[in-house]
Amino acid sequence: MKWKKLIAWMLARSPLPGLVRRAHRRELCVLMLHGFASGELQDFENAEHKHLEIAKFEGFARWLASRFRAIPLSEAVSALERGKSLPDHALCLTMDDGFRSTHDLALPVLKKFQLPATIFLATEFVDEKKPVWVDRVTFSLIKAGRSAADVRGIKRDLKARSQDDIEAAVCAIERESGHALPARVDEASVPATQRCLDWDQVREMRAGGLVEFGSHTHSHRLLGRCSEAVARDELVKSKRLIEERTGAACDLFCYPNGQPGDYTDTTERLVREAGYRSSLTTVSGWNATGASPFAMRRLGANNQIDLTAFILLMTRTPGCGEVLHEEAHPFDEVDRGGCAAAFARGP
Repeated sequence: MKWKKLIAWMLARSPLPGLVRRAHRRELCVLMLHGFASGELQDFENAEHKHLEIAKFEGFARWLASRFRAIPLSEAVSALERGKSLPDHALCLTMDDGFRSTHDLALPVLKKFQLPATIFLATEFVDEKKPVWVDRVTFSLIKAGRSAADVRGIKRDLKARSQDDIEAAVCAIERESGHALPARVDEASVPATQRCLDWDQVREMRAGGLVEFGSHTHSHRLLGRCSEAVARDELVKSKRLIEERTGAACDLFCYPNGQPGDYTDTTERLVREAGYRSSLTTVSGWNATGASPFAMRRLGANNQIDLTAFILLMTRTPGCGEVLHEEAHPFDEVDRGGCAAAFARGP
């Protein structure tokens, strides 16, 4: 293990990552994050490492600001729509779900380094304070003594089912484990990592000009595993709520889970019909000039990786998948030829 870490450290600080990124300088890099954390956490709070320690995020942000040109996602989508070239080394930051920590912890870092970001809101989470089903599963299983590896495996199996089956299974897990997250994430017993943004914070962030907002469906359903009517309702309801609460157009969309099967030709048609200009997946990779704005790829980072791994991930340095494989257990997929996204299937 130590020699692999040493090789990774040497690779990250060699000319190779810069050369690789320079060769792909005209391709858009989209980074996927979720929530953020500070201080000690309970065992269930970050079992899958999706809440990034804020000090670690600041280190990542400092490196990004020195190596990339961060632009708003809406600007990147406009360029893709027109087939126009993006600025060299273009980067978009995205954050899924709508955790309160994006305001309380991440926003000061974004301001410090002047990094624009897009936050995709699961509007049931924000508007009704209902916990997202993936977090309900994690809470129930970890509280019942299951390992983080078990949680990942069970979720992976769940995500292959129809959405109706998923919802029934989540309720069964809560019932059989004897543990369930509170019905609302604004209850006093719910820790900070599990809390959601409120609409005042959303409006404040948008007014600051550095953060824009998109839809992540209403209830975090996997659209490709829903009926067409349910998928359409998820898209339309979320868009309407965001527009009503912010007074601004919402035309950016991000698929929950975001792997093939979660998005299909049918979901793309529904996304377009609902009035969105783009849709983001969790498929690993960069986006070339002329790429479809309705199947955008991302690179995902979580709290399991350090700055060395982050550099290799963001530059997709050849061979880094082998070097990082031992430490990449939260990654559902590791691209051994390049460097696959952490959390490729995304919570």
